[in-house]
Amino acid sequence: MWGKVGINVEYILMVVNQKMFMGEYNPTLDEKGRVAIPVKLRKAFGENAVINKLVLTYGFDRCIMAFREEDWERFVREKLVPLPQSNPTNRNWVRHLMGGARDQELDKQGRIIIPSSHLEYAQIKSEVTILGLNDKIEIWATEIYNRYRPDQDSLNALAVDLGV
Repeated sequence: MWGKVGINVEYILMVVNQKMFMGEYNPTLDEKGRVAIPVKLRKAFGENAVINKLVLTYGFDRCIMAFREEDWERFVREKLVPLPQSNPTNRNWVRHLMGGARDQELDKQGRIIIPSSHLEYAQIKSEVTILGLNDKIEIWATEIYNRYRPDQDSLNALAVDLGV
């Protein structure tokens, strides 16, 4: 019945049952350049799918993006590979994202070493904000992330747009 009115029930069920990264966390960067990835993020895809490796790359707005390997491969395949390399802007984006990519394993305490080049890019010194955003994690210098937080007027406009 619902298919007749344009609602893809299978898609809705897939989205509802999909596991994802979500939440905001504030661990600290230790003196060795390590940050603890919160347990809720490491186990976001189930107890039997604990994450022990992430692909880190330079992100947008001066953050570091972290992906599970399969999500990184999908991002590259679906978002980067289709970009026409005849366009210099596209070549620069691919260089930025692919060139900055690093496989990083988590230690037994769930900490990940953030390469010094990435710490410098994201201007992370000690206070860190980690965001779970569906298929990726963003790692921010808290001071920089706070500049991107929406103000109340923006949130009110979003509520109107969402109809809530």
